[in-house]
Amino acid sequence: MKKILTLIFVCTFSMSAFAQLSEADRMFAIKYLKATHHEIVKTVSELDDETFNHTPEDGGWSVSNCLEHILVTESAFHGMVQGGLATSEADSELDLSMADGVIIGTMTNRGFQATTAEQFEPTGKWNTKAEMLSALEESRNMLIEYLESTDHDLRHHKMEIPLGAVDAYQIYLLVAAHSQRHHSQMQEVLQEVAAM
Repeated sequence: MKKILTLIFVCTFSMSAFAQLSEADRMFAIKYLKATHHEIVKTVSELDDETFNHTPEDGGWSVSNCLEHILVTESAFHGMVQGGLATSEADSELDLSMADGVIIGTMTNRGFQATTAEQFEPTGKWNTKAEMLSALEESRNMLIEYLESTDHDLRHHKMEIPLGAVDAYQIYLLVAAHSQRHHSQMQEVLQEVAAM
């Protein structure tokens, strides 16, 4: 009986450990989300309205457009993860972790051209910069709190995105990398403004 109880304990512990995100993964994603949020706030918060809404000469997105795009995409990505976790089984054989760096590198590379889906195009949903920054803070806090507390098996649920197959955890890396990408775009717009 003692051996059986020991075996049950070991199996239960193993399953519990399997189902949880590693502390290293958890902390990396949280720090990355916090860092990209901090950079955006630092860049945007002191801009006057004219600079915030300046449309580049090439017709690209303004800083305001970039911020709105970040907001609408990250809530959609989080929703995709939650939907995927609710409707699919974990695959214990799935291991896409070696692609973490590739996902970040691809997304942050401004030389890599991407066209956003229509539902992620900026439409002027928010009236002011203050509202947008408040919405970003609320969104990031929600994502971070989720990652801090979740016991969902994020590494063993597969998701399909335009870049290819990723695991659910990598969606949160993608959110942060996507912010970094568009923060770089904001900087490009501000360089144009400074040169005027």
